[in-house]
Amino acid sequence: MAFLRSVRRLWRRSRWKKRDVFAKAEIGLHEYTESFADATTLTARTRRAATLLGHIWTRPTDRGFVTSLLRWIRLLEQDKPLRTRFDLSWQTMLAELDSVPLFADAGLPSRYALLPEAFRRLFQRLLPTARKESDTARLFTAVFSSPKTVERFLSLDDPTFARLARILWPKGGLDAVPHVADDIRQSLSLLATRVAGRGVTAAVRERGSTHNVEASPFYQFVFATQTFLQSTERSENSLALRSWLDAVHACRRELIQVREHMEEAGVSTALVFDLSSMDASLDRMQLLASTIAGDVQQHLLPARQLLNTLVAGRLEDTQLGPLIRQNLNLLARKTVERTGHSGEHYVANNRREYWQMWLAALGGGLLTVFTAAIKLRIYERSFPAFVEGFLIGTDYAISFILLQIFGLALATKQPSMTGAALAGIVRENRGVSRWSKIADYAARICRTQLAAAVGNVIAVGLGAIAFNQLWHKIFLQPYLPSATAKHVYETLHPFTSGTGIDAAITGVILWAAGVIGGWFDNFAVYNRIPAAIAQHPLGQKIGVRRMQRLANWFENHVAAWSTSIVLGYMLGFFPEFAHFFGLPLDVRHVTLNTGMFALAASRYGVASFGHNWFYFAVAGIGITFVLNLGTSFAIASVTALEAYNVRHDERVKILKYLLTQVFRSPLRFILPIEKDKYAENSEPASEAVKNET
Repeated sequence: MAFLRSVRRLWRRSRWKKRDVFAKAEIGLHEYTESFADATTLTARTRRAATLLGHIWTRPTDRGFVTSLLRWIRLLEQDKPLRTRFDLSWQTMLAELDSVPLFADAGLPSRYALLPEAFRRLFQRLLPTARKESDTARLFTAVFSSPKTVERFLSLDDPTFARLARILWPKGGLDAVPHVADDIRQSLSLLATRVAGRGVTAAVRERGSTHNVEASPFYQFVFATQTFLQSTERSENSLALRSWLDAVHACRRELIQVREHMEEAGVSTALVFDLSSMDASLDRMQLLASTIAGDVQQHLLPARQLLNTLVAGRLEDTQLGPLIRQNLNLLARKTVERTGHSGEHYVANNRREYWQMWLAALGGGLLTVFTAAIKLRIYERSFPAFVEGFLIGTDYAISFILLQIFGLALATKQPSMTGAALAGIVRENRGVSRWSKIADYAARICRTQLAAAVGNVIAVGLGAIAFNQLWHKIFLQPYLPSATAKHVYETLHPFTSGTGIDAAITGVILWAAGVIGGWFDNFAVYNRIPAAIAQHPLGQKIGVRRMQRLANWFENHVAAWSTSIVLGYMLGFFPEFAHFFGLPLDVRHVTLNTGMFALAASRYGVASFGHNWFYFAVAGIGITFVLNLGTSFAIASVTALEAYNVRHDERVKILKYLLTQVFRSPLRFILPIEKDKYAENSEPASEAVKNET
């Protein structure tokens, strides 16, 4: 058998030797290279260069790509006459190309709105936009047109990249291609102008360290860039680069200052875009400056980083995924900037606040008894869909507003607020201290929410029973008729009804209401509505002090009231909206449904304990509790982490650490077992959230 295997191996080798696969590949590379070297016009050079490089980078397999690239490099290294002709044609093409759009635009944030830009990119898939023959981005798009080709370029090993650079980059560096050096200088000037233009706007200056335009580091950055570019022409690179980097750091410090004051002065999507755009532009300028100030032949790292950014960025400019992620990041950042601060009072930082939360939750549960009772009466009347949704939404909204007025608590309003605050701690802190602060804050969030939820459920359950008994004594009949009570516990069955789906959807609604409330708060602060109220001419008739008190009241309550009203009407209208489209969906709010279930169970008295529907309904309440809080908090946390650009691997580490802490000391996440001074020592973590940007 060994002899037969040896014979078979020799026969296969002889067959491979007879094949001319590799020879054909070499002939193809040689022909494409010859064709490029013989080109006489810019159009011919760019098209043949795209064909040559595309032939290499679009091989079916990674192994075939590496083989083709190495064979082409070896071909030019060994064939001196062909190398000379290739270099002449390549340098001529570089001298004729316009690289400013590539250097200054590729991969940088776009100002276009989501829908128009998405439509434009989709249309480009069918009919790509016509570009000038001299546009370097046209060549990049033709070669690196897929994620696979981009990944192959980014994963080139250093020796192969160095050999490729010696072929594609002239020995004389930028001095041999002064047009490319001029394009880099123009790109630096263009980007500096963009940074300065966005940096001296009123929205940025109001949140920065200076209100004077001439004193703004963004305004001075243009002159620093011009000085740097003039020095590069005189070959004073190292000292000039160091001085220019000082101006870059001054701009970055100002950006940090602006972000720190965003929560005080409000935030808009346009402002968040401007800040992210300035950050990205400064990053691109540092790569361009390092390339023009250094010797590319001796130090390939700056040039490679620049090329990696351009290749990846040019592909992103043609795809929908990066565009959607960019817009979602802007939306998430705008959302989190305000809700992080408003979530602070939903967390008990010591034992006194913990027991106050219990009292507030008990009061909230008792108030919810009347909310549930009124809702069931409205449901019994079978009003038209719009009227029923409006009445139920008004019932909810008034109840939630009363919660705010009397300082009561509803557990399910907490997660959408506290998720942003938790993510703020993650972003603000670094190193070993981050883990302890995360654990401390997560423990406070968990036990506070658990206390509020349990307090709500206990109070609403007992309150509903007492309410039904009182109603029976006064009117000599149970509050709910038998049909309504049966409908209530049937809708809570975890298997025969859509309780799980409805509870998860309710969690989304709870999160969305918190987002909208944060938006109203931010809108009021950003547009200075409290100041406008205080300065209203009506103050001359009723008194300036009264108008100021009204302005203060509006500023302190706009977020809570808007969240309560929006949440109420969203919960009221969502079932009607779903039924309009034929979807059997409803809302399942743990506190409200516990109240309705308690009213239904008290209709049958102690006999309820002898029926299976009672225990199934209790299980449905438990599922509702988990999904309400879990869905709302999960979405809020993911949104906040996305807004703060926390990487996926970092999220996994945070989750693992929290789970470890839960298993090590589970009681800590249920009861305030720490001393009050322990919570006080953790207070800087809360302060960090208030300063989070």
